[in-house]
Amino acid sequence: MGRRSSTGGVEPHGDRIQVTFTWQGRRLRPTLALRPTEPNLRAARRLRADILAEIRLGTFNLERHFPDYRFAEKHTPDGRRTFGQWAKAWERIASRGRAHSTFEVYKDHLECYWSSAWKDRPALSITQEDILSRLADLAGGDRPIGEKTQNNILIPLRGVFEMVCKAHREHPNPVEGIRNLRFQAAEPDPYPLPEVEKLLKWLEKFNPAWADFFEFACFAGLRPGEQIGMLWPDVSLDDRLVTIQRARVLRQDKDRTKTNTRRIVELNARAFEALNRQRARTQLAGRHVWVHPSTGIRFNDGREIAAVWARANKATGLRYRPPKECRDTSISLALAAGCDPAWVAAQHGHSVQVMMKSYAKHIPKADRGRNIRAVDRLVANPVAKRSKQVSGDKPEGGT
Repeated sequence: MGRRSSTGGVEPHGDRIQVTFTWQGRRLRPTLALRPTEPNLRAARRLRADILAEIRLGTFNLERHFPDYRFAEKHTPDGRRTFGQWAKAWERIASRGRAHSTFEVYKDHLECYWSSAWKDRPALSITQEDILSRLADLAGGDRPIGEKTQNNILIPLRGVFEMVCKAHREHPNPVEGIRNLRFQAAEPDPYPLPEVEKLLKWLEKFNPAWADFFEFACFAGLRPGEQIGMLWPDVSLDDRLVTIQRARVLRQDKDRTKTNTRRIVELNARAFEALNRQRARTQLAGRHVWVHPSTGIRFNDGREIAAVWARANKATGLRYRPPKECRDTSISLALAAGCDPAWVAAQHGHSVQVMMKSYAKHIPKADRGRNIRAVDRLVANPVAKRSKQVSGDKPEGGT
């Protein structure tokens, strides 16, 4: 006969509690994140009794009781692996070769929109109808998501089911055939120059360091992550140049830009003056150009910036636009000044195609009639001659 346990299948294991039981012919020893005090040990024994009852009834779910058990997948028949288990497996693999910020967004999308509904459900039981019904619920709920978000949340879901269907080739991929929705991308919504000046005037009274931060943002036009990732070695004050080759997004430093392309930005007078004032605050103190004015510590992400920007908009009575519109403001001002669109695109890390597509409406304001006059010069003489001929013709029957 086997030796009877003197601990009731529960015992201390470091600063956790180990629970021992047999499931599907295998002996498991997962642990609970509980200190091994006597009350916690008694609670663990009650949990073990519930687990044994569920095993007898065939309703036991390992992940539900021990979500962080590292050997869970070894004890789950492949066909019964839950969507949550497949999602975790995909996350481990998908993290390789993806930008940290992109991967974090995918993880959030999986958890918020898909695992929250199907975490404990076998992945093979999920149908295309289930997915379309879920999308319909999300699009029509109390806080409906738009077409673009619906497209975006399908990206990690496709990744999960590609894994599932590679392991089960006979199983149809439920995401296959679900097309992305067409949507109209939001156009840039820059601030006019008088509104910029109004915001900066309020920020100067609030905190001069914040005023310089946003003045640089509006006139240099870096992406928010590029600006908070700036280091003083990237700056050449003598030449009024900044080399953009890094960024900081979601508390993570990146040694590359969004486009994976290093660029050199020429600073106009306003951006240069703001940066020169910031020099006295941070150049000797450390490597980072921009730090939080209240704490003196480097920024984590854009949320700290957005809070102050929202406060400035509210205080000045202006229609709120997110801080990224500081960048669009820089682009629109450069185009309105008559700058070459190709130069503006290079300055801001865009392709010329994106520049012409997204900001074309600002270019006519920049030419100050130059373009239409060029067309007039080409067509004016023929048009004038024809006008004279038409005006000189006499109608039939005229006197």
